[in-house]
Amino acid sequence: MSRCNNESRLDGRKVAQRRHPNGWEGKILKYWTSSFGEAFRSALHSLWAHKLRSGLTLLSILIGVATIITIVSVISGLNHKISDEFESLGTKVLYVDRFPWVSKGRSWHKYRGNPPITMIELNAVKRVSLVEYVVPKIRKGLKASFKQNDMDIGVNGTSWEYPQIRKLDMEAGRFFSYGEDQKGRPVCVLGWQVWKNLFENQNPIGRWVKLGSINFRVIGVLAKQGASLTIGTSDNDVFVPYNAFRHIFGGRRRLSIMVSTKNPKDIDELKEEIRYSIRGVRGLRFGENDNFAINSQDMLLDEYNKTTRILWAALLAIAGLSLLVGGIGVMNIMLITVTERTREIGVRKAVGATSMHILSQFLLEALTQCWLGGTIGFVIGIGLPVIVSKIVPQLPVAISWEAVIVAIGFTTLVGVVFGLYPALKAAKLSPVEALRYE
Repeated sequence: MSRCNNESRLDGRKVAQRRHPNGWEGKILKYWTSSFGEAFRSALHSLWAHKLRSGLTLLSILIGVATIITIVSVISGLNHKISDEFESLGTKVLYVDRFPWVSKGRSWHKYRGNPPITMIELNAVKRVSLVEYVVPKIRKGLKASFKQNDMDIGVNGTSWEYPQIRKLDMEAGRFFSYGEDQKGRPVCVLGWQVWKNLFENQNPIGRWVKLGSINFRVIGVLAKQGASLTIGTSDNDVFVPYNAFRHIFGGRRRLSIMVSTKNPKDIDELKEEIRYSIRGVRGLRFGENDNFAINSQDMLLDEYNKTTRILWAALLAIAGLSLLVGGIGVMNIMLITVTERTREIGVRKAVGATSMHILSQFLLEALTQCWLGGTIGFVIGIGLPVIVSKIVPQLPVAISWEAVIVAIGFTTLVGVVFGLYPALKAAKLSPVEALRYE
């Protein structure tokens, strides 16, 4: 009975010893932690002893990491801004025009023969069943003036429904009404920059400005939109009623039609209905190509994504090449280090260091160089896009933490791959031969 109790107590002590931090598991953990710390300190000492050589090695690593983070951050910010700009065109809006926004298959000179969009096509589109709003738009470049101030602007003739399709925030006043549009009243809505340049922050509502040689009464000012990379901004534009534009400036100009539908899911069906309606009024027979274009924001976004995909791959390949060059530099320096410290390796092995100790020390030294370069590159890669966005406000940035993780991970991989061979070479040295080395 007592023998059983003694055995059970011994078993309990063994289990407790296994679980206790001071057991064999704790000793192994302590051993490897101590070895890692020793190897890391030795690596830092070696790097500090050869500052210039280590600095040149770090340079390629930090350039590669900084380049990857900067490129991805700038392109991500650019993608977000351009996507927002394209989405402002409307996901449920189609644009009927003489020319396509993106040429597909046919060369540009084949589109030059397309007849202009006229009121005939506009009235045909209004009869399509799925349409919600049909808004004409016609444009002319003019000089706007108020007292001694003037500037070059773009005058847009459109209908009162324009804000229903394109979101417009008002700084002051209002957009023109249905009655003003139908009767062709000489009223106008100024873009934000036009108001600033002509009125210098004074209240423009109710005052008269000259568009060309014709006076128009100001009834509203649009809120500031800021610079645009793709579709332009209305800050330098003036909006007037479509019928007033046709009566004063003439209607024989490039007309485009904006068409919206209530449900974005109907956009493809709406496109086909518009296509057949315009083909009908233009008398196009079966098999003949369309001599007009129906555009949408998806076309621009798809084309942009195709372009940036190639650019993205090329730039990242360059950054990856920089890291590989840095890895080759790390290997070269580590091979030199192994040769310089051959006698040290022999002494360490003679006093009990194992091949694993030597391997871990030199491999960690290579990784330390890569990690230091990666850390500096991370700081530069985060700071540089912010500086770029301050210098070029229309080029926003979005810090990509995925790119940071990939860059640091790739840096670690470079350290392991290019540091492993020198570390193995050091670990395989014979203590006797190493001690003889001069």
